[in-house]
Amino acid sequence: MAGAATAAAPGRARIALALLAVWVLWGSTFLGIRVVVRTVPPLLAAGVRFTLAGALLLAVLAWRWRRRGEPGPRARMRGRLGRSALLGVLYFLGSNGLVSIASERLPSAAAGTYFATVPLWVLAVGALTGGRVTRADLGATLLGLVGVATLLGFEPGALLPSLLVLLAALLWAVGGRLAVPAPRRDAAPDPGAALTSAVQMTSGGLALLAASAAGGEWPRLHPADLGAAVWLAEAHLVLLGSLVGFLAYTWLTARVDQRLTSTYSYVNPLVAVVLGVLVLGERIGAATVAGTAFLTVAVGWTVLGAARRDRAAAAPAAPPLPSVPPVPQLRPALPVPVRSP
Repeated sequence: MAGAATAAAPGRARIALALLAVWVLWGSTFLGIRVVVRTVPPLLAAGVRFTLAGALLLAVLAWRWRRRGEPGPRARMRGRLGRSALLGVLYFLGSNGLVSIASERLPSAAAGTYFATVPLWVLAVGALTGGRVTRADLGATLLGLVGVATLLGFEPGALLPSLLVLLAALLWAVGGRLAVPAPRRDAAPDPGAALTSAVQMTSGGLALLAASAAGGEWPRLHPADLGAAVWLAEAHLVLLGSLVGFLAYTWLTARVDQRLTSTYSYVNPLVAVVLGVLVLGERIGAATVAGTAFLTVAVGWTVLGAARRDRAAAAPAAPPLPSVPPVPQLRPALPVPVRSP
């Protein structure tokens, strides 16, 4: 029994490796986007990325379930396909599309920092839809606003792309709110996070490609101008950022505490800043450091506070003590021992 338990528990090295993958791979996506959109039109680049990533993930899942004799993607998505596809359009055309457009003019470090405000937007969307807001939440939000104001105030030339990334973060938060699953009346198998994300990436990628064609981006693509750096960056975004990073994240969420998996929210902007400086030579000043620090602390404050509330809500209530029957008053009342349940 001890051996089985040990085998079932993930080792610290595997947890550390998966967590490092989420931190570095997701934090590096802003660098990859910045490299690609210098040569490839932004919506086209994002459309290729997510269509390929979603199709590859769908193929892997279908192959795995076929080998096991389990229901395939079609059976698992019955009654859910339309909703997942629409959410994919919101996430990837609406949110990631805006990030790609902004990255043509915005340094990758700034894009990663602004997009890290997603947990703050989640808090705001929850408050507007009837959620409870604590003083700690308000404090974190105010600190985040100070961070955003610090960054915007010292980068006036990048105001529009900065606002686009903030809008992208808001759209991602709205999508998360809309993604709450509706109760099912049938016995369709649970699609799981991997299949749901594969469908969303594929639908969002196709929507990006359609928007790119409608916007006249395709004639702007000149394959002869695509150097090795662009191909490597796009391959990194598809295989590592979208596939390996996501699979590492879903593996972690099933095995470790939410507080640990949520650390990507405030580690990713730090990774984006470091990689932008080291790889692309982006310059950062005192205002960038201060604004990033404010936002990182605010996001960490919000994420850890949400994790504490989730744990408190999930904790089982203490069982009530058994009632003690009244003692007949035929003689002087004696203390009645109460046994613990």
